[in-house]
Amino acid sequence: MRIAQLAPLTESVPPKGYGGTELVVSQLTEELLRRGHNVTLFATGDSLTEAELISVAPRGLRMDAVPHHRWCAFETRLILELVRRQNEFDIVHNHLGFIAWPYLDKLNCPVVSTNHNPIIDYCADIYLEFPHLPVIAISDAYKRLNYPNQLNYVGRVYNAVGEDVFPREPISPDVIGEQKDRDYLLFLGRVSHAKGTADAIKIARAVNLPLKIAGKVDANDAEYFEQNIKDELHDGIEYIGEVGFQEKLNLYRKAKAVVYPIHFEEPFGLVMTEALAAGTPLVALDRGSVREILVDKVNSVVADSVDELIARFGEVDRIKSSDCIAHARSFSVDRMTSSYEEIYRTVIASGAGRKVAHAVS
Repeated sequence: MRIAQLAPLTESVPPKGYGGTELVVSQLTEELLRRGHNVTLFATGDSLTEAELISVAPRGLRMDAVPHHRWCAFETRLILELVRRQNEFDIVHNHLGFIAWPYLDKLNCPVVSTNHNPIIDYCADIYLEFPHLPVIAISDAYKRLNYPNQLNYVGRVYNAVGEDVFPREPISPDVIGEQKDRDYLLFLGRVSHAKGTADAIKIARAVNLPLKIAGKVDANDAEYFEQNIKDELHDGIEYIGEVGFQEKLNLYRKAKAVVYPIHFEEPFGLVMTEALAAGTPLVALDRGSVREILVDKVNSVVADSVDELIARFGEVDRIKSSDCIAHARSFSVDRMTSSYEEIYRTVIASGAGRKVAHAVS
């Protein structure tokens, strides 16, 4: 197949730091190429890929300090370049969200979109204006919480965790209590109310363990950081900022647990699968897709409140790293790519813009 992947311009593909969507697009693009497909990636100019790369921005817009109000101009230019080349593709896979939707409706070739973020009120009417366009959910929770009866969902495909996250040396399946020798908790992700950073600090203090906070602080979250996090950075609570891939892995592999007290309906959450792949359990609030990804008492502690997470924290010591890793392997790049291939074929056979049968993933 001749496939176009339309990526966000916020970060490079793959991202140099934070950027879950861009990581998924990279994994999918390179695996499709490995399988013999002809792939064109529409992304930033500093993206690393074996595919043909089309770009209108030399670097990731956030890393390049482009003012946020100008991002939509770059994204529109990228979409217009896709429109000009539309006849070169058998299918276009959109990861850019609602800004592409009015253009997708006009393309001559079949299209499909993976929405990596919840549909917020301010943009919902744009999606609902084109209810026939095929949409792929990244979890069952995503579909359930985002207009399940009004949008044309054609499948569900979980995001993948790459093999490079898994330990190189196998961990014996009979090792129990490996977390006892690890001496800190980890919060990894955007520092914000939605991700629950302040509650991560509360949990760490309650269980008397140091906490490393790794992640970016967006301009929209600067006030949250100043009011809720900055004054707490003492007595074992450490903010280390945004980290690269290898540093992220080292943090995962040495943490007793990843703290995940989210305050929104998480559509997927790569942090969950990455932590498991590194052999590290999570303590997480039951929101969105959490129970689709994690198994309570087997590879994580999943609870309805922060107080319950604190009360049950001791269960972490009974979780085997080998069980975490084994579960993470079900979220493979191979499985993700096969599911997308199946949906591509279904959408192409059905024709662009028509209601198609739900594809199995």
